[in-house]
Amino acid sequence: MQVETCEEEKTVAWMEHKTTEASSWLEVISLKESILWKAWAGWEEGLRLARRQQKIGEATTRMETMSDQLIPVLKLSEGEHEWLETWKRQYLGQPDGIKEDWMDGGVIGSDA
Repeated sequence: MQVETCEEEKTVAWMEHKTTEASSWLEVISLKESILWKAWAGWEEGLRLARRQQKIGEATTRMETMSDQLIPVLKLSEGEHEWLETWKRQYLGQPDGIKEDWMDGGVIGSDA
């Protein structure tokens, strides 16, 4: 019986510690502020995505001046290969279309 009590006490202490730890990560804000935070997070993610795409485009442009060096990679499935070809046509074949596609999708744009 005493062993069970000791285990219960340890469990309660652990739960109190975890609750305190979790509450230090949380805060209460208004619904309006929450919506603004989510909009900001989406805007930040859009900027990160735009920067990633820019880096890919820059790397591709630099690689066009290099020789076609071969490297081993895992094979793509047929479906993955089709998605890759579609992506290459859309984003690498039409570099000016990237900005327009994102602006149409609302990722980059202005309210003016």
